Amino acid sequence: MLIKSIRGKSFLWLTGFTALVLICNIYFSYLLGLGALVFAIARYADLKRRGELVRSFPKSLGYFAATVALALAVASVILLPTLLAMMSSSRTGSATFANGLSLYPLVYYLNLPNALFNTTGTMYYWDVIGTGALSFVAVVWTFRHFKDHIALNVTLILIALGVLVPAFAAFMNVMSTPSNRWLLLASLPLALAVASFTDSLESLTTKDFKWFIIAATGFLILLFVGNGFTFLLRPSHYLSYGCLFIFMVILSYGYMRSMNGLPFKTMLLALVGLNAIAIGTSFYSTNFNASVAYNEIPTGSATSWAKNFFDGADKFLKKYDKSFYRTSMMSNYDILDTAGNNIPMLLGTHTIESYFSVQNGAVNNFNKQLDNNQQTMNDPTSDANNRTTMLNLLGVKYVFARRDDVALRRSFPYGFKLVRNKQGKMVKFSNRTVYKLENHSSTVLLKNQNALPLAYMQTRQLNSSSYNKLSGNDKEQALLTGAKVDHQVAGVKTTKATSASKPMSYTVKSLSEPITTLAQLIRYRLTKNNDLRVDHLDVNKYSDAQLVKYFAKSAKLGHVSKRVNKLLTENAAMVTKNNAENANGLKKVTSDVAGNHQAYQLEIKNPQRYRNSELYLQIKGIKINQTTTQSKLTQLSNRLTLLDEPTTPALKVTHWRYVLNHPSFGGYLMSMNTSTSSNNLIQLGYNNMSDYEQKGSATINLGYSSRKVARRLINICFSGEDSISFKSVKLVAVPFNRSYETKIHRLQNQGLKKLKVTNNTVSGVSTTKQNAILTTSIPYSTGWHLTVDGKATPTQKVNTGFVGASVKGGTHRIKLTYETPGLAVGKWLTRIGGVIFIGIFLAETVLVILRKRRPDNQRKRH
Repeated sequence: MLIKSIRGKSFLWLTGFTALVLICNIYFSYLLGLGALVFAIARYADLKRRGELVRSFPKSLGYFAATVALALAVASVILLPTLLAMMSSSRTGSATFANGLSLYPLVYYLNLPNALFNTTGTMYYWDVIGTGALSFVAVVWTFRHFKDHIALNVTLILIALGVLVPAFAAFMNVMSTPSNRWLLLASLPLALAVASFTDSLESLTTKDFKWFIIAATGFLILLFVGNGFTFLLRPSHYLSYGCLFIFMVILSYGYMRSMNGLPFKTMLLALVGLNAIAIGTSFYSTNFNASVAYNEIPTGSATSWAKNFFDGADKFLKKYDKSFYRTSMMSNYDILDTAGNNIPMLLGTHTIESYFSVQNGAVNNFNKQLDNNQQTMNDPTSDANNRTTMLNLLGVKYVFARRDDVALRRSFPYGFKLVRNKQGKMVKFSNRTVYKLENHSSTVLLKNQNALPLAYMQTRQLNSSSYNKLSGNDKEQALLTGAKVDHQVAGVKTTKATSASKPMSYTVKSLSEPITTLAQLIRYRLTKNNDLRVDHLDVNKYSDAQLVKYFAKSAKLGHVSKRVNKLLTENAAMVTKNNAENANGLKKVTSDVAGNHQAYQLEIKNPQRYRNSELYLQIKGIKINQTTTQSKLTQLSNRLTLLDEPTTPALKVTHWRYVLNHPSFGGYLMSMNTSTSSNNLIQLGYNNMSDYEQKGSATINLGYSSRKVARRLINICFSGEDSISFKSVKLVAVPFNRSYETKIHRLQNQGLKKLKVTNNTVSGVSTTKQNAILTTSIPYSTGWHLTVDGKATPTQKVNTGFVGASVKGGTHRIKLTYETPGLAVGKWLTRIGGVIFIGIFLAETVLVILRKRRPDNQRKRH
């Protein structure tokens, strides 16, 4: 369609297809639009060079602009609301452009030669090309005849350069992460190269074959180097490269015999089919792709999982409670390692979690301001890290939990009690088996008596200056005493936001034992080195002195080398330095000389003071000491030295190959455990294509403990990088008492009476003696319109992320109505664009009919 438009034909077909693409998927329309623009420029230049242009450049540009403008108008009913949603989404302003990369990690470039032919293996930054043998040879041929195909070759060069630069991938990925999904556009120029090549088979020369062989040999060398100086490839890869070899043989046969003969054409068609099958099966077949084999599930399992996600507890809940309510899950409910899912939304449980590419930006800011540890761009709230007050603010009335959490006496958020039947027995829902997807535990329901209404009246507003100085924990507590507004509301009392959490004193102790003494090294070798190990020997029976006296020679430590002494000294120095760094609070977690991550324990002073509280670790100033290729190689070498295992040149190459193929991407995992709860701090690496954000701080919920439980110890371990340092790690307790209950009940009593919630409206009656702020947990959007007693009233953002408004004292009828922003304007633009499109179509049709009816002599004259 684009080519026809450039050649002077009607632009309506191009307009129609462009509008269809814009309606179907805005992301891919962005990609295809940029690709079409590049193609149009290249094609225009090529036609101009050949002298085949029909329209001048200004005219062509005008037609192109008219095509885009009319397509945008026709698609506006879908396109405009989507664009407005994207502009106010969590990704806008949050995503780090190109994940902060100026160049890709080395492993990406090493993987590129193999990615050219294959779709199996690790797809770094979505570098999926997977072309065939025919395409490879066709590209070599077009470059060999560069001037004859200059526009095509320039396009291919630009594609090759774009693959090398993260900024280009980020630009093509809507100014976001460096995802190379744009490579789908490469199919078109590759197809053009194949078409040109196959049309010119009869003109092949000996020099062409020479360059085919040189290019194939050069490619194999790059493959050999990128694969760590080996040809140890996946089985499906050998088929792909075998197709390249066979193609060269068939091409040679055709050159010597006949390119037009049936045998040559049959063999060529069969090989192309085999190559296509090889590429497809390498990506989708469980026999070739380990990730597919791991993730593939039987037919019907996904549907069954969606229906039985809560083991039927959701169906029970709909019968149990007919009012409007919100739900959440305990953090460990879903065992699958995913960023999030939309199954609870599909089941109509009004969950606070939603997983989607375009999320509400205001809600994302709310979670950031309260320092929700689980906040990501694609799932801003998740389960709010099971923080009691956040769940209350969001109106969570029910939580789905695992039955084994009850058996293990894991802590639940304050105020959440097990739902019981009339006999007082816990209501539980037996695990519904779904292969690979079930959580292997029955489900129980927790009910919250402290959930705030969807909409309530706040008679006080918070002082912004004092509020902004508070920690995330204290901010959520402050929101129970007043509403946070961007602009002070006249007539509503202002109150100062104050801290509610209590700082806790603690000491830090290392739980792990790096090898620092000769006795420890003897014990290590006799248990870990297969050649030195004595199976019947229990080394733990012996004291350090006895180990040195009786087993030093057995462990080959009768004479300790300088190298071993150096490593023991370095480990001892690391322990001494790390203990000093953590003397006044946790400041650094680190690894020993062999790369073993150390474990730590925080011991709380006077733990009985912090009963009936929720515990939090407030971490600020996070910095990582990223594992480098050299440091990892050094650690592997040190480990062999401590074990007394030989280091050979071949083993060094193996280590080098392993380290290059398993690089650090700046991600880590810190696990915190108490006697009743556990939580994680997760930093995604910059190879993550959806939710990468560098974390500089974190607030970790360590759970609620009742009056009967006084937690004393917190165990911490980490993995992923050599070490992580912190500016400060504070341990605080958030108490739950009568004062807390009083604040909650006051707001519950100020909820809208006769609350009614439908798909697009929320209505009720407010009753307050003084001026107040309507406060909701409805995500803020300009699409919400408020009437008070039938009179339009402006809305504003409250509590950073939600819909609110100023309401005068008295009894009022409140009604919030939602209309998708941009939908009304989009409808009108689509109508106008549709009328213009139809008008031009009819006009062109009439002109065609008139031309056909015109006598031959008139046609000749014209």
